[in-house]
Amino acid sequence: MNMPTWREWLFSAKALIAALLALYIALAIPLDNPYWAMASVYVVSHPLSGATRSKALYRVLGTLSGAAASVALLPLFAHQPMMLSIVIALWVGSLLFLSLLDRSPRSYIFMLAAYTVPLISLSEVNHPETIFDVALARSEEILLGIVCASVVNAVLFPSRIAPVLGARMDMLLRDGRAAVGRMLATRHLDAADHGELHRLLVDVMGLDGMIVHLGYDSRSALPARHAREFRARVAMLTPQLMSIGDSLRRLQRELHGTLPELEEYLRRVDSWVQGDDPQATPHQLRLRGRHLQTWLGDTHPEHALAFSSALTQLRALIDLWQDCLNLRLEFAKGHPERAPLLRYRVRQLIGGPRHYDYGLLAISSASVALSILCISLLWFVSGWEHGYSAVFIAAVAGCFFAGQDNPAPFIKSFLVATVISSVVAAIYLFALMPNVHDFGSLAALLAVPLLLLGTLAGRPQYAGTVIVLAVQTISNITIQDSYKANFPLFADIALSCTLGVVFALVWARLTRPFGMHWAARRLARAGWLSLARLAVAKKQGDHAEVASDVIDRTAQLLPRLGQLGDQGLALHDATRELRLCFRLLELKQLQLPTALREQLQPILLAAHDYFQACARSRQPPPAPEGLRRQLDDCLPRLQARPERVAYKACLALHGLRLALFPDASSTVRPLPPIGGLEPAGAGT
Repeated sequence: MNMPTWREWLFSAKALIAALLALYIALAIPLDNPYWAMASVYVVSHPLSGATRSKALYRVLGTLSGAAASVALLPLFAHQPMMLSIVIALWVGSLLFLSLLDRSPRSYIFMLAAYTVPLISLSEVNHPETIFDVALARSEEILLGIVCASVVNAVLFPSRIAPVLGARMDMLLRDGRAAVGRMLATRHLDAADHGELHRLLVDVMGLDGMIVHLGYDSRSALPARHAREFRARVAMLTPQLMSIGDSLRRLQRELHGTLPELEEYLRRVDSWVQGDDPQATPHQLRLRGRHLQTWLGDTHPEHALAFSSALTQLRALIDLWQDCLNLRLEFAKGHPERAPLLRYRVRQLIGGPRHYDYGLLAISSASVALSILCISLLWFVSGWEHGYSAVFIAAVAGCFFAGQDNPAPFIKSFLVATVISSVVAAIYLFALMPNVHDFGSLAALLAVPLLLLGTLAGRPQYAGTVIVLAVQTISNITIQDSYKANFPLFADIALSCTLGVVFALVWARLTRPFGMHWAARRLARAGWLSLARLAVAKKQGDHAEVASDVIDRTAQLLPRLGQLGDQGLALHDATRELRLCFRLLELKQLQLPTALREQLQPILLAAHDYFQACARSRQPPPAPEGLRRQLDDCLPRLQARPERVAYKACLALHGLRLALFPDASSTVRPLPPIGGLEPAGAGT
């Protein structure tokens, strides 16, 4: 573990100041449970000011929603334990499902509203007439902590999210530049290159959370707009480079090498991307690519289709990279007068739909809901006075980790943190707190451990554990306006909390045994079924939602495959689905004459059958030779037609063939020279 940086010390100091301020105000008012105000500070604090403000807003909305639901539900069912358990379980399960559907930081609203109801309601089940006062007091305590965290973070050395996001953009550009250089230098992508591109795509999708927080850190919507445009284009870099790799590898096989003219053009493009050729411009490179495509098609007609495919993809890469550079520059300006001119079309990836495994999300939500129902009934049957703590903590543990493929290891860590916090709280409460006589001595007693613990809160791998330790330790100490220590009460609540987490752990192992491999298989199967539907789709026009869905699904699948080490789910190339999808989209978006549609129909039906077979198989089989022969028979007929739309369809089918049969030799006859024509769209 590395030593904390000065930024981490600064964040920890700000969180400590906000926590002590909240505690001081809560004691001065006084509030019923001042420690909740202090604990809330650590829940919402974040090293970046915009993220703190957004988390504060989400926690306010979630807390108020949960408090209002508690006030509405408890008086109705307080004397019906079975109905109260069912209603709370349904509330938690429904809100948790909504939380899992929103994969942005906004999901915290639904999650917090879900487990706030058992937190507030169950402790007052024997006194339903006091629920409004309790809900109001709990809301005041939490809101006080939120306000203190937000004010301190905004006033004391605020850390804006824009520079951090800008640094992340620079890192993605650096990684993208390296990937372009490797691909253009070697003319193909090996397994290591595929792995780097997979990681690049996963990193790109990780920008979403930061972009959401950016809206709370900027006075203008333009930086967030430019960040979304940038994210959409960098996400396309992976399939774009893989499409170019397919085309260049085919050219190398057909030519037994590459031509000097093409080699020189590839070096010029690479030098421009690397920033080593300041004299080159995107317009010059695009123009040179068109001229080279026409000339090479005329002089090597037997390879014209391969040349057209490779050079069209290279011009798309030039447009894509120039857009990324322009958007990064405009984002750095902050408030430009006008948006940059963008050439690479990715409207389908900005604000488009995402992929959700509704069945898996429903299973996760239902599992947590059933666990709450069971443990609630056990509590009511046992008559344990403080057993409600077990219900609440089980709800928290279940909700926190419901989105994990296998929540059990995470709940186990939660259990360890719970036990440690109870031990630390006992030491404080019964050994150290009796020596506290004023707020100054109390602050000094808490400052050192909280300051050290806070330095780890900004590190993603430790953030969850730090929050649990801080919040539960502070809550277990139960700081009041005067010293009050009751060991039997403390032990009873600590035991209840521990058993609640143990129950959640056992329940997760029993009801969620499927793990990451099962989730990955469902994602891979959903991808093949999506391709099958797209292949036979009758609708023409905008298939934007398909493109957005396939990008998002691939980004979900890649990290799982990386951890499983099982590339067989996607035939050793998890992004092949991307290239197949975009080739099919290109075909579907063409306004084809009836004769051309009929000519393509057998190929699309054969592709549909193959994708269906992949979805049914545990290990997708290679594409059938019959489909390859159909493609090879159709391509010459398309090449013989002079229409622009036939040219576009020909390039799309050629890309489909490259993705399905990367190693199969070509039997396609020459493409008649049609200079200057290229398909509309991104060209991936």
